[in-house]
Amino acid sequence: MKKEPRSFLPDPTDLRWLVRSLDLRSFSAAAREMDVAVSVVARGVDRLEAGYGVRLLRRSTHGLSATPEGAELAQEARALLAQLEDIGASLSDQRSRVAGTLRLASSQEICEALVLPHLADLQARYPALRVELLADDRVADLVTEGIDVALRTTVGHSDLVVARALGRFERRLYAAPGYLKQHGTPAEPSELQQHHTVTHTAQGPAVTWAFHNPKGNAQGKPLEVTVRSRLAASSSALVHHALVGGAGIGMLSAPLAAADVAQGRLVEVLAPFASRTVHTLYAVSSPGRRNAARVKAVIDFLVKASKDRWALAPVR
Repeated sequence: MKKEPRSFLPDPTDLRWLVRSLDLRSFSAAAREMDVAVSVVARGVDRLEAGYGVRLLRRSTHGLSATPEGAELAQEARALLAQLEDIGASLSDQRSRVAGTLRLASSQEICEALVLPHLADLQARYPALRVELLADDRVADLVTEGIDVALRTTVGHSDLVVARALGRFERRLYAAPGYLKQHGTPAEPSELQQHHTVTHTAQGPAVTWAFHNPKGNAQGKPLEVTVRSRLAASSSALVHHALVGGAGIGMLSAPLAAADVAQGRLVEVLAPFASRTVHTLYAVSSPGRRNAARVKAVIDFLVKASKDRWALAPVR
């Protein structure tokens, strides 16, 4: 009689070692986080590799990285661990208790200006909640990176995410008073081509900005000006800091520039020509996590914070 191969059932703790080691790119960092010996974490990952019969991690001087099999397992492990956490809360009659770890992703700019000022209130309200902030301008993958909530200004049409609008805003041009004093203030959008401009590296070397034409035109088309930036930065936060430092003229979300404008560190440029295009900030989660108590609580908190404190126009 042919013997059936034994199926491997991983220990959830070993899966957690794998996920955190990949997140932190280090066994030692994961061990410090959980207050255990490094050997405990390494042996847990070794058990997974032996049980599945595949290599899950690559080890190099730059830290740990996942093999294709490791990335696939980590993705599944994140979902499983989140489900186990929710099941545990349900069985212990704490379904409505906001507890556990919530991973919140946003750009560094939004994180610094709109999230960090309210973290103390959030932690005071939910003392059993642990928050991990991931600040990056790129769009994080909710599933593969184990993100519970992401703040985004674009969502698109997809069944893979659930989006809740937080507020509406415009993007406008700004410069430091010192820059304008030295180089002059443009009176028309076309004059931007004679100025130093600051853009995001993701936009490439040539960026086209659209403007409202207050005089109107026969075709009803907006004015467009293509600029070649003298300085490009890899994050919106760096663009912002460069503008405050007098590097040139650049585009910022109006809510994020508001404090610097109020304190005289930035001045809006070409205000009559502002495009009037309205953007929306969303709190995004995956369908599988939207009902978790911690996810619902944090999104509800962000909705209230955006309405009461953030410099965003309310969603109508």
